[in-house]
Amino acid sequence: MIKTNDVFLILLAFFIFAIGLQRRIRFWKIGTAERRSGSLLSRLKVFFLEGIIHRRILQDLYPGILHLLIFVGFLIPLAVIILTQFSFTLPVLLARFISLLLDIIALGAISGVLLVFYRRLISRPDRLDNRFEDFTALFLILFIFATGLLMEAFRLSIIGKDSQAWAPVGQVLAALINLTGMELSTKRWLSLFTFRIHFFLVLGTIAYIPYSKLFHLISSPLNMIFYSRRPRGELKLIDLEDEKAETFGISKIHEFTWKQLMDLDACTRCGRCQEHCPAFLTQKLLSPKKLINDLGDHFLKQAPLIVKARSGGTEPGEVPQLIGRAVQEEEVWACTTCRSCVEHCPVHIEHVDKVIDMRRYKVLMEGQFPEELKVAFKGLETNSNPWGLGQSIGAESVSELDVPVLSGLEDKNIDFLFFVGCMRSYDDRNKNVALAMVRILKHLGEKFAILGMEEGCCGDPARRAGNEYLYQMLAQTNIETFNKYSIKKILTTCPHCLNTLKVEYSQLGFQAEVIHHADYLVQQIRNQRISLAHPVDKKITYHDPCYLGRYSNIYESPRQVLRSTRSLELVEMDRSRRDSLCCGAGGSWMWMDEKTGERINHFRLKDVLAKSPDGVATACPFCVLMFTDAVKDNELDDRLKVWDIAEIVEMGLFGKK
Repeated sequence: MIKTNDVFLILLAFFIFAIGLQRRIRFWKIGTAERRSGSLLSRLKVFFLEGIIHRRILQDLYPGILHLLIFVGFLIPLAVIILTQFSFTLPVLLARFISLLLDIIALGAISGVLLVFYRRLISRPDRLDNRFEDFTALFLILFIFATGLLMEAFRLSIIGKDSQAWAPVGQVLAALINLTGMELSTKRWLSLFTFRIHFFLVLGTIAYIPYSKLFHLISSPLNMIFYSRRPRGELKLIDLEDEKAETFGISKIHEFTWKQLMDLDACTRCGRCQEHCPAFLTQKLLSPKKLINDLGDHFLKQAPLIVKARSGGTEPGEVPQLIGRAVQEEEVWACTTCRSCVEHCPVHIEHVDKVIDMRRYKVLMEGQFPEELKVAFKGLETNSNPWGLGQSIGAESVSELDVPVLSGLEDKNIDFLFFVGCMRSYDDRNKNVALAMVRILKHLGEKFAILGMEEGCCGDPARRAGNEYLYQMLAQTNIETFNKYSIKKILTTCPHCLNTLKVEYSQLGFQAEVIHHADYLVQQIRNQRISLAHPVDKKITYHDPCYLGRYSNIYESPRQVLRSTRSLELVEMDRSRRDSLCCGAGGSWMWMDEKTGERINHFRLKDVLAKSPDGVATACPFCVLMFTDAVKDNELDDRLKVWDIAEIVEMGLFGKK
């Protein structure tokens, strides 16, 4: 049915598509350089699993299935159309099977589109916002599928039963057409008319893709292919000694990398990030979806001006600042860096890096940050801890157990260094966890030591607050100490220390085996070095710390520790593992005060109370303190206890209550 003139229309549609695609690529190129090449097979594997198989998309099952129905409705017919351009004959049985498959796929795709309409217009989940372009795209898709089925129906109505085709939907529609008593000539005319409508819809949609929400058909797969292969908890290292650098951090849209700009185009506004964001759920100003969309809208406004300026051989002039124009400062500081948005995004958008980059500019270039952080920064600068307490105080909590301090040992050949960390050293509640861990290590006869007064903060609070200069200063001091004693293995009870020492110190040239105490304890239990003979008759739920779970992918070890404890009943919260809700202390919020909405630790406590446990166990000093405060604030001290898994092991090992 395609005429000679139609070839021109096809070429025109693809030309308009190509112009739009080139325009978007030029927009991405206004960003700074970033290496995302290499490991092509790994990248294609991720694209296959996420883009084709829909692994992440189907984690939210209902909308995931709807998307899969529409996606398959596009993919399979397109493949068949391409293949049928070649001259070959299929066996009858295979031809019938393909015909039946296409019929079912078309019906499934139409059903998927109609259910999406229902979801957007009737059920309307809070995370979705409806824009005109959403419905334009849906109507185009619906009409393409509907006219495709109608074409098949007219064909069958005209030729009668097709021995080569099994098309139950088409045959039902053909039967309905025949019931009208329509003349053959009318059927042929309507068949041709339907084809032309279908043809123009397809061409129009192709041309429309780069200028609409449908562009995610291009940008989302590309975003999956160019996903970050850096360790999850590794922020980009800033070269603070780069003399060519005019600024540090991000203040304007073109200072983002090309991949960060691609992120903005890849967003489909599905709202999964928002649905799992602790800041949004507790009525803070931040919504990760809105943050990306606002940056995206700003990007599309500014990019043509920047491209035009650079095409003329000049750099863009007064490009507006992001903070205060595209996003609000409160949004940037509301993030707890829990990484739940990144974990749940089906197209691998990297929200947290953008937030940290904007924080870096505010801190390093403007010296502007929340008032409470002044105390934390000052304490880190003077005494290498956020409270500014003397380092001797931090060493006192473990000195009573005669713990060896590395500097005082004649034989410094130890099995591992126990890196206590700021929270376990200076916070009164967390000191008990450090003491419990030391008792366990001494019971096992481990040859270990601490740094005592030589131990400084790992730098996580400074780096997540955007103070890269202070972080690198703290990190270099610790690395010098580690190198002085030739440290090759480190044990820590803090997931933030784990991520920083294991992942981020490698950017500065330090390499060591760093183990979290959850992995260490479960290993000793498996090796039967720890026998939890004393019953712990408690009903306990476990809270997954963000930096242990989503950052370090340690989910099972703490649970195995708890399951190995006699008489202990472990119950899971509804939001657990990758869905675990942040305690509210990450992103330097341990040292800031929530002034808007509900406190995150109070909100998370509701998840605990829903299971009516005797206590909540966790494996992070931040979480221990945040839950302890939430329990006290709600006057639940007598009803609910907060433990670290080391304290549970201590109870099972020594019978301590």
